[in-house]
Amino acid sequence: MSDLFNSPVLKVEQPRRIPSAKSQYTISDGHGALLAKASERSVPLHRQATRALFGDGDDRRMVQVENAQGGVLLVIERPKGTLATWVSAPNGALIGSIRADGYKWRYLVLDAAERPVGRLEGNKLARKFKVLDGVGAHVAQVDKKWKGAATEVLTTADRYAVEFFHPLPDPLRVLVVAAPIALDLMLYEGKDLPDLNPLT
Repeated sequence: MSDLFNSPVLKVEQPRRIPSAKSQYTISDGHGALLAKASERSVPLHRQATRALFGDGDDRRMVQVENAQGGVLLVIERPKGTLATWVSAPNGALIGSIRADGYKWRYLVLDAAERPVGRLEGNKLARKFKVLDGVGAHVAQVDKKWKGAATEVLTTADRYAVEFFHPLPDPLRVLVVAAPIALDLMLYEGKDLPDLNPLT
């Protein structure tokens, strides 16, 4: 299995680019060694231009995660108009999904049969997410890092950190690896900024 799925710390970062044009990420370990790259494939130029001009954050996104040799590891898809993402294996087999469950900044983590295997619980600003397993234990953490006001507002160059507190079983482990990109696609990729009011 790739080191992407074994590293206790992951850093997920986007390059500076025109907002919304094309989703791209690099994934490194805790020491900065590159583990994988992720990007949308075959996005027509007219769609990139529309996103850049109008901030079309609600558009369908499909991100392919590849290792250093170009081998596909995961496919992460957010259908148009949803607060949900589906995570699949390279052969197209569904691994599971991450979906809003009706509570503000809380997401269910489901296996391929749509059984809950965990959840993500975000703070009031949707920047720090506790990862809880199926019995409610805090097993990992996903945090969105602050990159400065100009970067945060004018670009889509977001940065995330993932920390695993101990080894997790599949599919939860794989879904937590996918979680930063899934959250970014649902909350931030079009710079449709979340409501910053406290939880109600």
